Amino acid sequence: MSSKRLPDKMLTSVVGIVLLVLVTGFAGAWYYFKQKERLNSEIVYLNVRDVAISRSGHSIRASFAVRTSGADAEWASANKQALEQLMKQALMEVDPQRALAPNGLPTLQARVRAASNASLQTDKVQEVLITDFLVSEGDL
Repeated sequence: MSSKRLPDKMLTSVVGIVLLVLVTGFAGAWYYFKQKERLNSEIVYLNVRDVAISRSGHSIRASFAVRTSGADAEWASANKQALEQLMKQALMEVDPQRALAPNGLPTLQARVRAASNASLQTDKVQEVLITDFLVSEGDL
């Protein structure tokens, strides 16, 4: 009789261990997907240093912030220098009178976002914000 009880106890232990492993696995997967969902919904801003250009009798200085998701924040930091160069290039091409016109800055922001994503072959730049914008006649 006691030999029959030992396999029953072993079977119960094995079933308990299997259930524990399954529950732990499902809990781990749930946590992973919740964490990924949280990072994708999180908004992160990368501040790009001030960019200044001087050309054709005027100077422009601007500060930019790049909006990405929390999941892409590390990518944005790694590509900060490339983003700064893209901002500088955009300022070199901008017409100061157009930029100062109504809807000029939002149009410029959209152009810089599209150029950044195209140049870096990604869609991780969700928005480019111009936080300061100064145009002056003459060179810096």
